[in-house]
Amino acid sequence: MSGIKRPWRDLPDRGPSPPFGKVPRGPPEPRPSRRPEPCGGSDGSILDDLERLGSHSPGQLLAFLTAHVSALERTLSSPHLSLPRVRTLLRVLRCMTEEAPEPREVQPVLRVLLQPPFMQQSLLGFVAHLETFQGEGGQISQEAVGDTVAALHHLLTAFPGQAHTLACFPLDLLFATVQRLQSRGFQFSWIVRKRLWDTKLLLDKAFSKQREPSGGSLASPAGREDFHLIPVFPTPEDIFLEPSWELKPNILSGRYPSGAAYLDTHFRLLREDLVRPLREGISTQFTLPNHFSGSGKARGGGLLLYLNVWLVEVGTSHSGTMYLARYASPERAASPSSRRLQGGSLVCLISNESDHVLFGTVAGSGRKEVLHGAVWLEFRDSHSFLQGHLGKTRFTMLESPAFFEAYRHVLEGLQEVDASQVPFRRYIVRCERDISQPAYLQEGAEEIPVGDLTAMNPLDAHLWTPEIFPHLDESQILAIRMALSREFVLIQGPPGTGKTFVGLKVVEVLLANQALWNQDHTPCLVVCYTNHALDQFLEGILQFQKLGVVRIGGRSKSETVAQCSLRNLRKQLLGGLLLAADRQLYGRRLHALKGQKESITCRMEVLKLLERAIPRGEELEEVAFEDNLWMPQGGLLQWLKIYPPKEKGGPQSHRTRQRSTDCFRWDKDERFLDDYDDDDDDAEAWTPESKFAYVIPDQESTTQTWMLASLTEGNIMSSQEVTKIRNLEDLRLRDRCRLYRRWVAAYKERLKADLVEELKAYEKNAACLQELTFEEDLSILKRSRVIGMTTTGAAKYRKLLQKIRPRIVVVEEAAEILEAHVLTALSASCQHLILIGDHQQLQPKPADYTLEKKYFLGISLFERMVNNRLPYVQLLYQHRMQPEISQLLVPLFYKELQDHAAVLDYEKIKGIERSVFFVQHCEWESHSADSESYSNQHEASFLVSLAGYLLKQGYAKSQITILSPYHGQVVKIRTLLKKEQLEEVAAQAVDDFQGEENDIVLLSLVRSNSQKKIGFLKDKNRLCVALSRAKRGFYCIGNLGCLSASSGLWKELTLLLKSKDLLGEELTVLCQNHPDTKTAAKGRADFDKLPDGGCTLECQTRLECGHPCTRRCHPCDREHCTNVCQFPCSRTQCEFSHKCPRKCSEECRPCSVQVEKVIPKCGHSQVVPCHVPAEAWVCEEPCRQLRECGHPCKLLCGQDCGAQGCKERVQVTLPCSHTTQTACFRQKMPLRCYEKCKQTLECGHQCQGSCFECAQGRLHIACQRKCTRVLLCSHVCRGFCCQHCPPCRRACLRRCSHSQCGRRCGEVCFPCVQPCAWACRHHKCSQACSDICDRPRCNKPCRKTLKCKHPCVGLCGEPCPPKCRVCHREELTEIFFGNEDEPEARFVLLEACGHVFEVGGLDRWMDGAPDSGVARSVQQQVCPKCSTPIQSHPRYGSLLKAQQQHMDTIKEKIQGSKLELLAGKVALLTRLAMIPPAGLCFTRETLRREVEQSLQSWENTVSFLESLQRLKAQVEKCSQEWKSLLMGSIEAVEVWLGGRRGGDAFTAQQLREGRNEVKRISYLANIFVRLSRYQGLPSGLPPGASAGVEEALQLLSPQKPFTEADEELLRAPLAKIDQLLPASGMQLSEAERVSITQAMRFGKGHWYRCPKGHLYAVGECGRPMQESRCPECGAAIGGRDHRLDPSNAPADQQILEPLGGGGRGGGSRLSNIVELAGPLASPGPPPATSLCQLGSPSPTSGSPRQMAPDSPDWLPPPHSPSACPDSPTSPSCIQHTPMTFMFQLLFKQQYQELHTGSL
Repeated sequence: MSGIKRPWRDLPDRGPSPPFGKVPRGPPEPRPSRRPEPCGGSDGSILDDLERLGSHSPGQLLAFLTAHVSALERTLSSPHLSLPRVRTLLRVLRCMTEEAPEPREVQPVLRVLLQPPFMQQSLLGFVAHLETFQGEGGQISQEAVGDTVAALHHLLTAFPGQAHTLACFPLDLLFATVQRLQSRGFQFSWIVRKRLWDTKLLLDKAFSKQREPSGGSLASPAGREDFHLIPVFPTPEDIFLEPSWELKPNILSGRYPSGAAYLDTHFRLLREDLVRPLREGISTQFTLPNHFSGSGKARGGGLLLYLNVWLVEVGTSHSGTMYLARYASPERAASPSSRRLQGGSLVCLISNESDHVLFGTVAGSGRKEVLHGAVWLEFRDSHSFLQGHLGKTRFTMLESPAFFEAYRHVLEGLQEVDASQVPFRRYIVRCERDISQPAYLQEGAEEIPVGDLTAMNPLDAHLWTPEIFPHLDESQILAIRMALSREFVLIQGPPGTGKTFVGLKVVEVLLANQALWNQDHTPCLVVCYTNHALDQFLEGILQFQKLGVVRIGGRSKSETVAQCSLRNLRKQLLGGLLLAADRQLYGRRLHALKGQKESITCRMEVLKLLERAIPRGEELEEVAFEDNLWMPQGGLLQWLKIYPPKEKGGPQSHRTRQRSTDCFRWDKDERFLDDYDDDDDDAEAWTPESKFAYVIPDQESTTQTWMLASLTEGNIMSSQEVTKIRNLEDLRLRDRCRLYRRWVAAYKERLKADLVEELKAYEKNAACLQELTFEEDLSILKRSRVIGMTTTGAAKYRKLLQKIRPRIVVVEEAAEILEAHVLTALSASCQHLILIGDHQQLQPKPADYTLEKKYFLGISLFERMVNNRLPYVQLLYQHRMQPEISQLLVPLFYKELQDHAAVLDYEKIKGIERSVFFVQHCEWESHSADSESYSNQHEASFLVSLAGYLLKQGYAKSQITILSPYHGQVVKIRTLLKKEQLEEVAAQAVDDFQGEENDIVLLSLVRSNSQKKIGFLKDKNRLCVALSRAKRGFYCIGNLGCLSASSGLWKELTLLLKSKDLLGEELTVLCQNHPDTKTAAKGRADFDKLPDGGCTLECQTRLECGHPCTRRCHPCDREHCTNVCQFPCSRTQCEFSHKCPRKCSEECRPCSVQVEKVIPKCGHSQVVPCHVPAEAWVCEEPCRQLRECGHPCKLLCGQDCGAQGCKERVQVTLPCSHTTQTACFRQKMPLRCYEKCKQTLECGHQCQGSCFECAQGRLHIACQRKCTRVLLCSHVCRGFCCQHCPPCRRACLRRCSHSQCGRRCGEVCFPCVQPCAWACRHHKCSQACSDICDRPRCNKPCRKTLKCKHPCVGLCGEPCPPKCRVCHREELTEIFFGNEDEPEARFVLLEACGHVFEVGGLDRWMDGAPDSGVARSVQQQVCPKCSTPIQSHPRYGSLLKAQQQHMDTIKEKIQGSKLELLAGKVALLTRLAMIPPAGLCFTRETLRREVEQSLQSWENTVSFLESLQRLKAQVEKCSQEWKSLLMGSIEAVEVWLGGRRGGDAFTAQQLREGRNEVKRISYLANIFVRLSRYQGLPSGLPPGASAGVEEALQLLSPQKPFTEADEELLRAPLAKIDQLLPASGMQLSEAERVSITQAMRFGKGHWYRCPKGHLYAVGECGRPMQESRCPECGAAIGGRDHRLDPSNAPADQQILEPLGGGGRGGGSRLSNIVELAGPLASPGPPPATSLCQLGSPSPTSGSPRQMAPDSPDWLPPPHSPSACPDSPTSPSCIQHTPMTFMFQLLFKQQYQELHTGSL
């Protein structure tokens, strides 16, 4: 692609380009204007025809040009072809050549182009003016360059001889032109550059002296001299350039010159093995093919290609961040068993439109995403760079065939090895053959006691004999002794000789003698190549070492080994591994990671939703404010004229959806020090959808399509247009959409910038967490005795190994491991290395075949040491294979291998004549394009049938394994096994089965073709493994004729098989029951003739049930214990003699025949199963009865009518007088009214709550309208409408020349202590940066010169304005303040917004009018034009600093000092702890967290909760009738409190209404307490009391807010109640009370109250000693033995209470009117001085107060001075309702009963 003139990383993303090799059929390119249109008339007519035929097929174009070759030749002979016609001709030639069925037919047409006028003039002119072919945005046409490169490539390949004459000039010019344009900032796609480079190489090879094309700055880092400077990750240059350096091969025989040369060789070979398959695969995919020779590479290679790849999402993992890539599923879709895109795989993403090339690794396994066309990737590029591609750039993704994770850590480990400290360099580098003892054995060896093997001295040769160790053979004894006595050990173990057994014995001896080598308690390291081999080895170690074994790596399939994995041990020991400080740090990091992860996810969801959703207005307020605009009234939807359909659901759910919060904030970790609570269930779950006013549904419709198109497609409004807007409502709909798109684009950029910072912070915390995990792992491993890991794991965790410093390393499968892998597993502290393997079995498998064979990368360290004749031991006795199998290995593979006596007694395979046999066939193979592998259907079906036959002989599925050298055949076999329901039979590749064994092995050789190609079946090592896996039976099928013709080894093996009669075209199977019956099996059909594994005869054995066996002869289950009789059952199952319908072998069930029965309960006739009694059947006829409510029952006849409530919909009148529809059975339940509240709040907005939420009009929810006031900091308030705005929570914008504030805007900024930078030629400030400057403003002209060479119009020492008095005269002299057009006017630049002002006018604007006498508001100064806040400016620094100091003072007063805040939190949490949990409408933990976050906002909530608790205590004194009514009112207040947004401030109206509602309920409670005391009196209520109570209730019951006026009207009836309903049954005068009090104080005795409330006294000690009767009512009084009767109560306090005075209530007066504890702060933050009152006792308890002369002392006191000011109460829209009358009626009835004494 071409680009625009700008840096390559800033290239904007564009839409997709046509697929590779396809020519677009879009509109023609714009015609350039530099050259005239030549070639008129007939000469150019053929090119005009080509232009018209551009959309035709390549075959039609070829036929047209072939028929008009002469006309084309005449046209091209003209030297002045126009550029568009040359462009057309090149496009047609490319399409025609690449798509033609026979490319050689194109050569006559191409030959016409090789005319000097065309090649040397027209084509050269076209290339020279290539820049003129530009599309939208001034970009050079991608297709024009690609067509030119392709045409020149096809000319060179079609006519190589013309390279020296004609073709070289245009190509050289094109190469130079592209380089020139690149130097000017233009970009070209990587694919075009790659093809141009390859074509230039093709041209240079045609010259005798090859020229290397200049790649400009291109140079592969792999060519650097020092391999430490070569990056491990591939670079774009690695895949762009062919290697120009010479690789050095691995030295098989002889020493390396030095350790540095050794490391350099293996690093470069290993890295090239990683890069080369990717480089060659990419070259195969994108290089232009040679259509005119048969030597072109096949398309695809070993690379997996994914088209249309987009980075769509950002995610997080435990190790860092990752990106989700979605791709179009390839034709060969991935299956669950596919090895595509495994975790750790390397992928290369090549941009289709630019030269960007990204390298990433697959994160984790992600198989679920892979199957659905997506994969998570990890990149090393910067997040800001990747964000530029997110959702914008289309890539082509290629997966490397080399598994990157296996290379990455090894390469990094090689770079870390010190060349002078290579482990065991005497042997590995210098190949010395004199092996020393381990360093730990060189002293004190004679002190080891002699005993069994675990305590044997390895230096005592006379003790190591078969007589002492009879369970070991001679070679095993020698191997163990060598392993213990030499520091560098090689043990070769042929198949079945017990390599693992010997290794385990060596480890057991070492662990039993740790005192010899483990003085510093370092563990022994065990390394294996595969996870399976590691599991097996560790399982063996666990047999003798139960504790101290640790496995590193998470792919263990052994449950036993998994228990000792590092991951599990970390979970078990986490609490004791780290110090307290580290645990706290770990908790903080983990909590921060969790919050950051959720924040990142939220931001990504918002970014995705922006494509089809309209944000809420408050989300775009900030970007709109930057345009000096306000959000439109009524919301964005109304402004954009979008009217979404109404959503279903109740008003409560709608209101919940309308709430908004900052879902990007996760800064709540201040409260956590030691404990990290992950339980966030109590927190409100906010979704990204809450950021949007409307999400357009996915369902396609005309309206939704229009909405998406108008809101997302089209241009955006420019800044110049925005400045002209005066009223948003005046804009047309089209312009509104353009402005909306501008805002959304700016909003996206803000989100992306924030996302980048979040990602960086996440990676930082993840890295810190990994460091702490490293310390945990190190602590665990230091306690261990054996550590097991794979070679890749050893390289990955090499830093751990360097810390642990293991002295002994045991390497299993050493001959199968690349040498570099072994080297990186060794640390400098290693003193003993034991290599166990067999170099005659599988070798290491490099990814590149050339590096394996030519550079010997496939030679392991084990084999190289053997080749250099270092001492090694070979095990000689095999313990696995029966002799018929082992004879296949001797002498072809091993000369001295012998059979152990244990294998001589194996029984023969049942059902088959021979235990070993090779089946010959001639069926052809097939090739798998998916896996680049081979398969053979005949062999697969034969072996699957043979496996099924063996299972029928009695063998278990676990005893059989099917092997094949090719993965394609393994997949085919597994598919057939699944089809035959034999999934448990293992099918594996030969390479994956090394080290494994099984009783019976079936081998498929696959290769069978006429070309006699057998691939890697020639490999002797692989064949050795395949022939040596079986213990008892081995059967192989293949075309041995084809194999013998291509391999001498197979020829020898075939001769051996024929000599032993083990080869034939048929496998002979025999019947175990009839041994003389034999069957020749040649294919699947032959096995189908033996369905039961025997012969074709019928069994006919009589079964226990009397029926004969219907199976054919079957060798298994001869006793018919598991045989199932298939005859029908002959038993009857009921009294009606119904026959059992089941089989004979199945258990009979109750009779299910349908019969007609009469149901006794109802008399209906029903069809019932025979076994079901009629009385137990539920009649299914419809019920015809009526319910108690009068509605018909809709249940069945047999169902209980009362089992379910009546669901008939009825209309119910609620207590609030509103009606609703509900189910009949719910009408007696408490129902919530969702009718909208119609009252207007004091702020002037209508209440958005419902009748239920607003407590039937007494309480109102906070206003839901957004506040639009401008704060001190010039930000628009984001809070809701209330009296006082909360502190601003946006990022502070203050900055200076040294730094910027990182706190929130509403917090006090830390002052900058750096020296002030304001200095010029004339003055210099000596103060600190944050202090007010001590120098004056300098008014001298600036002496600098602008870029235009004109003098600066600014002032000395200040930023130079970019406007020039000459170049920008009109702009600069535009009148704003009035003096701009003065010749000597000087100007000031505001850097925050870029506007320029005349200095005098701006000085007056900034300084204000000094003598106006009007106090100036404290607010951030802003630009006079655009209102951008001015945070810093040298000229106005003193003024701005003074304002900032004023604002900081205000912030500090609002927030209070840290000490006051801490004291306030402690006091408020103390008060909170006193509230019982049952009294909280929130969970205690949630409220505690919120108090920690927002102290001032929750102070009033706690006060309300305390008041409600005191109300509940009052209610408990009432009778049950009154208690339920009062609790309903209290619960309404709790619901009102719980419905508020957490931390929101109360409005003044809410505080007043809440306070008055608490007082109203308290008044009711006091009245009901009095009434409850009189319920038991026979005399009832005193005369006149009922009237007072009814009058009071009428004032307390209406459904409207309780006001001060209502309270004033309540005084008279309350005084009457106080007079007529005293607290006790008698009234005492003041004189009587005084005398009684004096008597009680100076005498003896106590007062008590009888059950009816009458007082009596007990003298002497005051404790009752006898029982009596009350003289007034006859109730029992007194007690016995100083114990009061339980029905009586003490009354001393009641007697001692005075009638009036200082107490809150008297003994006979109403008391304890509940007030709110503590000050109720008005909305917004309270002043700091109010914090001292936090937690103070309630003003209602014991504080003297002034009362009106005629005011009863039981009335509540005036509200606290700190409460909200009184304001007139809005008239309620709800008058007396039926509920009010019901309330009064109920009370009236109760009073009448009290008065008459009936209660």
